[in-house]
Amino acid sequence: MRPIFTVLLALFLTACQINPYTFQPDWTGTDWFTVGKEDAMNGASVKSNETLADNFNEHDVDRSEYLRGYNDGQKRICTEDFVYAWGLSGKIFPASCDTAENTEGLRQSWQKGMDEGTRASRLN
Repeated sequence: MRPIFTVLLALFLTACQINPYTFQPDWTGTDWFTVGKEDAMNGASVKSNETLADNFNEHDVDRSEYLRGYNDGQKRICTEDFVYAWGLSGKIFPASCDTAENTEGLRQSWQKGMDEGTRASRLN
């Protein structure tokens, strides 16, 4: 009885083994469009090629894709409603909107949100 139990235990334990190379990710390189879009949507200004190369440890920066993504993110974030909400939450004016078409109107919407957010926090 004991040898059968030992063999069954050994079979059971070997069946539960996980191959350590099964879930290894494949390196596909940096998606510069997404990097640019995220920079713009986080309110950051355009980064230089040197900064991008250092941040992502990749010397071949696709500048045109980065700027295309940045412009896409800028279109999404640089709207009066979005910067109003940004100011309402107490965040500084996003640097990515400094080069937008309607910067003055965006700053006014942001300031309005900032003033209302400050006033509401004083009441609480």
